[in-house]
Amino acid sequence: MRPWFARIASSVAFAGAAAMLLGVVCLLFSNWWIHRPGHSWTKYDALADLPARDIAIVPGTGDRDGEIREGLRARLVAALSAYRAHKVKAILVSGVGQRPGGGDEVSSARAWLLAHGVNPEHIVTDPLGMRTLDTMQRAMRTFGVTSAIVCSQTQYMDRTLFLARAAGIDAVGFVADQRKTPTNYEIRLETLKALLAVVDTYVLHTEPGALGPVGTVAAAP
Repeated sequence: MRPWFARIASSVAFAGAAAMLLGVVCLLFSNWWIHRPGHSWTKYDALADLPARDIAIVPGTGDRDGEIREGLRARLVAALSAYRAHKVKAILVSGVGQRPGGGDEVSSARAWLLAHGVNPEHIVTDPLGMRTLDTMQRAMRTFGVTSAIVCSQTQYMDRTLFLARAAGIDAVGFVADQRKTPTNYEIRLETLKALLAVVDTYVLHTEPGALGPVGTVAAAP
């Protein structure tokens, strides 16, 4: 092997190792930052302990066929419980929407809430909440939400509250039921999403995909 080629190969290998190490450090730091003990993320399991806020936010789960699967149903049940207990005045459902003719995640969630007795004037729909970041930024900047109860499962809650607070929302969490144990894939994916949330917030200052007033705004109770 020629000396110059060996030097280039060595430099490339060193740069690759340094980049990998930096990536691991960033991954560990971002997850520590979001999940660190003693931080101000406030989460509640019991409805009786839940403080009142203006609105419940139900982030979508990304289902594009409009079926209310277990994860989204648990979030809707949590929001409905808070609404019936007068802990919130309205419910915002956000996620994949705008499917021609309905049948998407958001319209199905709205139909579920209506079927369970929620006043249609107290339902806010956001069909452009394609990511949790979009959901929280649009909740604040498009729909004027400043105080909210976020309904999600434990494994997602810290990141979701982090993004809500980053958007300027005074948010607390109401933990939705989670019957199945997260798979290794889901755990790894959430670890990467925590990294992305920190990078989006502090490095890239990522804007939501859209800020226009698409969706249904709740009437004042």
